[in-house]
Amino acid sequence: MDAFRLAALRELFPVTREHVYLNHAGTGPLSRPAVAAVEAYLREQAETGEVPWPDAEAIADRCRARLGQLLQVSPDTIAFTRNTSHGIVLAVNSIDWPKGANVVLMKDAFPAVNYPFRLMLPDVEKRWTTSAELAAGPEAVFGLVDDRTRAVALPWVHFLTGRRFDVQAIARFCRERGITLIVDAIQGLGIVEEDWAEVGADFVCSHGAKWLLAPQGSGFLYVRPDILPRLRPANLGWLSSRWESFEEIFSEKPVYESARRLEEGTRNYLGIAGLDASLGLLLDIGIPVVEARVRALGHRLRVGLEAAGWEVVTPPDPARSAGIIAFRKPGLNPSRVLTWLKQAKMVCALREGLLRIAPHVYNSEYEIDRFLERLNDPRAATAEPAPCAT
Repeated sequence: MDAFRLAALRELFPVTREHVYLNHAGTGPLSRPAVAAVEAYLREQAETGEVPWPDAEAIADRCRARLGQLLQVSPDTIAFTRNTSHGIVLAVNSIDWPKGANVVLMKDAFPAVNYPFRLMLPDVEKRWTTSAELAAGPEAVFGLVDDRTRAVALPWVHFLTGRRFDVQAIARFCRERGITLIVDAIQGLGIVEEDWAEVGADFVCSHGAKWLLAPQGSGFLYVRPDILPRLRPANLGWLSSRWESFEEIFSEKPVYESARRLEEGTRNYLGIAGLDASLGLLLDIGIPVVEARVRALGHRLRVGLEAAGWEVVTPPDPARSAGIIAFRKPGLNPSRVLTWLKQAKMVCALREGLLRIAPHVYNSEYEIDRFLERLNDPRAATAEPAPCAT
């Protein structure tokens, strides 16, 4: 990306005025277009009392089409959700769980993946792999499956280390055995190009509020079209049916055959408006361009970290990682280091003893170099730890 285009892009992100923001794996800052889209919706509702339902639906339809473009799937396979957890809960509730069934999970996955199974299915056997085992190959899952396995639920990219897993091989394995594959894709969507129709996962869950730079509450779920007709009815409500208007309320309306039937009630149009605008920005740049840019910045970080003696735990192979760079240095208190960075308005994250950096397309090389300089300042070792690391 040339300097002129980068400067123009950075102007769209107010966070760049005062912060070096490198925490997109946590929360993505909003761009001016996303804020403008939400403000326009709010302004119309404030000034006229309501946004006409056809107009709100047009925003949702455009966003659904852009999500289809992002995932390389039909828009009819996309349902809006509140967040990643909501999508996983929908998937869990759509599957039959006979007595003696089991599910394969990742022990160190982000809690959004595992908690629904632990809390909703206490009697279903849990079989566990780890991110390190799965990084070595999909056989870590294959060996846990038997004829009682009903589902496999895993992240595409590990939230802590940035490891990326071969979900396509797992999807093929599961499909051959009639096992449902649920994928949490939140840490890769928007910065890694992937054809999810080709991958073949049954459910792909995500949220817009990280790498997709959208508001909170802007989640979505992809459902493989082959399985839609045989899903157990779940989360069905009045807007699971097709309405042309609300002038005739009492006549029964047909249920959608698409994934839209999982949207049981009024959608979060504010979140959808922001997600739609952000998707428009990212798709206009081009996901391959975003991916190349994020990888280049990640490589620059890795080189600087390793030169200064930090241990980088994220795999260097682009095929086995995404946008996260996780690192540590024995003998240094990471909470002190995080405080030192925050004092200079440099934002990253601390998770399980690892510092985690996650740059995006609008970050600059200058920011990366400033971050590394601050990180490697000897005073970082003596900064007072923050009361609550984020």
